[in-house]
Amino acid sequence: MKDYFYTIEKEIFSEIKIQKSKFIATVIPVPSQLDIPELINSVKKKYYDASHHPYAFRVGLKKDSFRYNDDGEPSGSSGKPILEAIDKYELSNVLCVVTRYFGGILLGIGGLRRAYFDSAENVIKNADILKIFITKKINLNFGYEFISPVMNYLNNKEIKILENNSNELVELLCEVKISEVENLKSDLKEISNGKIIL
Repeated sequence: MKDYFYTIEKEIFSEIKIQKSKFIATVIPVPSQLDIPELINSVKKKYYDASHHPYAFRVGLKKDSFRYNDDGEPSGSSGKPILEAIDKYELSNVLCVVTRYFGGILLGIGGLRRAYFDSAENVIKNADILKIFITKKINLNFGYEFISPVMNYLNNKEIKILENNSNELVELLCEVKISEVENLKSDLKEISNGKIIL
């Protein structure tokens, strides 16, 4: 099971000129799909005098939620190539808007496709790409006689302890990569003869 995805650290933009047209690409990390309309509007406001603002986004752990929009450019000439640039870098939870200031020379659909793809790829290449692990929080309860082997195990597996609420029993809240959850359960069962409660 894949337990990670790639996204970008922070919003950045870059600019390229093609045949006198100016293309300004903005790539933005998206915490939630609900934020997208507001983020698109903020780019449109910033470049309010531009001809077009095509965009594409992909969100979700399975990368199954996406959309692209040509914003008045010929159909298929702009939004889709922007999404192709996002997909080339296997990104999720990102929005890319490419703003175009028309320079008076028609590029044709093939030229537009290349220009929008190149512009989106250029900004993504300059972004700091992060690998985000998908994790689950798991509570462990056990007697102090198992503290040493359990702590060694968590340390060796690089499992993060978020909270230590120990009292009469040891109680740890851990963050575990989803691909490791089943291993954790069986390994701790073995370490404690089934006495650790998850």
